[in-house]
This record gives sequence, C-alpha cells and structure tokens, in this order.
Amino acid sequence: MNEIVVIMPQGGEQLCSILSAAYKVRAQVPSAWDYIAAVLVDIDHAEEQGLLIAEQLKEHASFTNIPILGLTFRLPEEQDAAWLERGFFDLIQLPCPAPLLLKRIGNAIRASDSVTFHEMERMLKQLPSNIFLKDAEGRYVFSTQIWHHLYHSDDPNWSIRGKTDLEIRKDKQNAQRAMEADREILRTGKGTNYIIEEKSDGADEFLELIKRPVYDRNGKISGIIALINNVTEQHMLKMELEKRSQIDPLTELLNRRTTENHIRLTLEQGQKGWERGALMMIDVDNFKGVNDSQGHAVGDSVLIDIAKIIRTNFRVMDVTGRTGGDEFMVFLRDIADRDAACRSVERFQEQVRAAFQEIGGVSISIGIALYPENGNTFDALYRAADKALYDVKRERKGVYKFYCPEEAPKQ
Repeated sequence: MNEIVVIMPQGGEQLCSILSAAYKVRAQVPSAWDYIAAVLVDIDHAEEQGLLIAEQLKEHASFTNIPILGLTFRLPEEQDAAWLERGFFDLIQLPCPAPLLLKRIGNAIRASDSVTFHEMERMLKQLPSNIFLKDAEGRYVFSTQIWHHLYHSDDPNWSIRGKTDLEIRKDKQNAQRAMEADREILRTGKGTNYIIEEKSDGADEFLELIKRPVYDRNGKISGIIALINNVTEQHMLKMELEKRSQIDPLTELLNRRTTENHIRLTLEQGQKGWERGALMMIDVDNFKGVNDSQGHAVGDSVLIDIAKIIRTNFRVMDVTGRTGGDEFMVFLRDIADRDAACRSVERFQEQVRAAFQEIGGVSISIGIALYPENGNTFDALYRAADKALYDVKRERKGVYKFYCPEEAPKQ
C-alpha cells in the first residue's frame, strides 16, 4: 500500500538530501519511490524549508506526480498563494475531520496521477499515427491530425469536433464504410481492423484503421477510439509479392496455378451472365530443337514473343497463362459459338507464323474444348482439350483441333 509521508520542519533538510540521493540511485531500486503517494508539509513552521522541499520534488521527473499538500492550524492568508505557485497542490486547515482529510488527500493523489484531455491530445499529436475519438453518435471529439483526405477550413478556429465522416471526408464511399463500421462497433461492442484505399493527387494511398469501443464507468459504450496508420509502402510491397507469386517471370503471363484458379472461378461465374466458352491448350512445336540448335536465349525470346502475341490477340476478359516450359493456356470467355472460337484461333496462329518466319521449325499446336458441350468444370474441359492437343501432336503439328467425344477412348 502506498504511504503518505508527513514532513515536519526539522526533517525538511534531511528529506531534500534523501530525495537527491534517491534520484541518483533510482535505476538500481526503481520501485522505491512508487510507494510514496503524497507528501504533507507543516507550513506553519516550514517556511522556506517547505518551499525547498517542493522544488526538490518537482526538479526531477521521477517525483513530479507526487502531490504536496500544506498543513496549517491558522486561517489561510493572501501570502499563502506563494505555496501554490511554488508547487504545492493544496492547503488544508487543521483540525480537519479524518474522513474529510483523507478525501482531500485522495483527490490530490488522483488528480496528480491523471492527465487532462488537452494534455493527452497534445501528447498524442507528437505521434506519426493519426489517433481520433468519436462519441456515441459517431461524431468526432478530436483528431490528432487533419489529414489531406479530409475537407477542412483554413480558419484557425475550425474544429473537427462534432462532425461526421460524411461531412468531412472527400471519398464518400469510404466515409459511408467508416460510419457503417462505427455503427456496428457501437451496437456490438466489438472492435474492427480494416484497410481502405484513398486516391490523393493521382496516387494511391492505403490506410489501416484500428477501431475499438470506449466504455464509461458504468460499462456502457460511450464512443470509439481509433488509430490510422499509413501502410501504403507495406501494402504495395504485399501486392507486389502477391503479383509475383501469380506471374510467370519470363513471359509475365499468369503462372499455371493462377491460370487454373482464374479459369475455375470464371466457370463458377459462368451461369451469371454468359453461356459459352472455350479452353485452348497451346504447345510450341519443336521447341527443344530450337533450344538445342540456337541456344536457350533464342528459346526464351520465342516464348516471350508468343506471350506478347497472346496478350495482344485475346481480350482482357479472357484468361491467359503459361502452364509449362513451352505450354500455354487460354480460356475464351463469353464467345458466340464454335465459329467465333475458330476465328480467334486462326488469327492467333497466323500472327505466330508471321512472327517466326526467320526461325525454322517454330509453330504451335492447339487443342480446344468447348464449354459447356465438352464439360462444365475445369477438370472436364482440361481432359478434353488435352486429348484434342494430343491428337494434333500425333497426327499433324502446327494446326488446331476441337475435342470430339466420339474419338475419345472407351473407359
């Protein structure tokens, strides 16, 4: 239990020396002075010695939260204001009923331990993060920073206090999202974390919001306290790493896993706006011969050029990827019919032939499966397109072929 130290005048000088020594060795016994809750000084006899005690206590940060109260048996006089100006918290006239005396001492201790709202706001403004407080109606009480994604006046008297997100945020969609999140916190008492994207001066900015409910003494939610961190650099790095995990580094098309996942997702959405599609499996003929005779650098350039033709020939809505060393895959989404797939494939093959006239032996073979005729799942279409490609490679390279169910081997 914390102790209240009572200092009589004869002990004043001794206390000052003890405080100075205690400050020097505080690192060795950090909790020694945590037991002092308040200091009471007999000001009737202490005179300058009492003021010296106050100065000693307030000189070092270690003791600044220890309240000093003056005790006197006389009525307070005008000159007693000097005690308060020099660091005393209060003057108490004796005799004083014990309950009242303890109450006043307790109030002094609590006041010294507490931080005023404005002191806290001033301290929080030193942090790089934006910290704000809202009331139970979702209106701002204060914000440590007025960031550029908020509308605000140049008037020095302008205050964020009492305003809602819809009133001050430039991005109304994010403002609405913020208010919905606040309502949910106030309703359930559960905090939330989320990241929003803000566009500022043509650049993307990503902000992380961490929101938690604030409770009053009765356990009722009285508002929301939140932290905003600018996580643009971290988020952009995360997006870049995710992109790299999905992209084939040589051709910059989707890698096999991502290609298949995208096609599966496209097929799941197939009943929600489009009816027909086609899966193409593409193989570069005689690619090993090009590598062996002309070198891997030439072989890599062949793959890169084919990838460029794929990107320019097919639509953004189509799924395109490199699925192996010399293998590619394209899913044509939302085609009119089989003839539309034929026209797309023939145009693609013609561009490839024109691009590699000077490199002998480079052609492409393509196997095609139609959705939903040959299957309505990726696995079914993959098997059908793979079978069609196998037939092309076996019979005549450099052409395309649709899967024919009647030619499929019996199970």
